[in-house]
Amino acid sequence: MELVTAAQLEQLKSSGQPVLVDYFANWCGPCKALIPRLEKLESEYPNVKFVKVNVDENMDHSVEAGIRSVPTVIFLKDGAEYNRSSGANVDSFYKDVLNSL
Repeated sequence: MELVTAAQLEQLKSSGQPVLVDYFANWCGPCKALIPRLEKLESEYPNVKFVKVNVDENMDHSVEAGIRSVPTVIFLKDGAEYNRSSGANVDSFYKDVLNSL
């Protein structure tokens, strides 16, 4: 999973490609557990761009995006938010959303 800035994320949105965005923090235990699971899913969905955004380094963007807790995963389809989840969910949840993109 590529670590991106808010500006890079805006460029990805304009590409039209489906994107999974993991908002995380280095101090967050559930975030540390979720990232390897998402990285495993990344190899199963080559048509989806998987990225992560550090909320502490991109505070203004995170507030604008409505991030209230970490981890928060946002799925983008055609440049717009398609689905959002807070907390670490089971892998089947992410697969269900990814299959619908």
